Amino acid sequence: MAEPAPQLPDVQQAVLDAPTREALFRDLAQCTQILAVVPKTAATGMVAERSISLDDARAGLASGAFRGVQVHYRYDHQTWCDTLLSTPAGARLVRLSTDR
Repeated sequence: MAEPAPQLPDVQQAVLDAPTREALFRDLAQCTQILAVVPKTAATGMVAERSISLDDARAGLASGAFRGVQVHYRYDHQTWCDTLLSTPAGARLVRLSTDR
């Protein structure tokens, strides 16, 4: 008898324009407990294992210094990970709960 497949976390995706991206960073700062913020600066290769401030992540995405960032945080008794990637259309947001 085969074992049941592991449950995958629900994934939410959206493309955010600049004002919506700024609102997301405000909400993260005011409504969550930030655990780690990890920048991605290169198209390929490993990400440096360092955490930066939420303000530095916001500024780095806005200026183009970062290709993306991952924000790990706690909200409503759950642990979440938001990945934001810069695209020509705006910041692509991928959100999932990491508690599963």
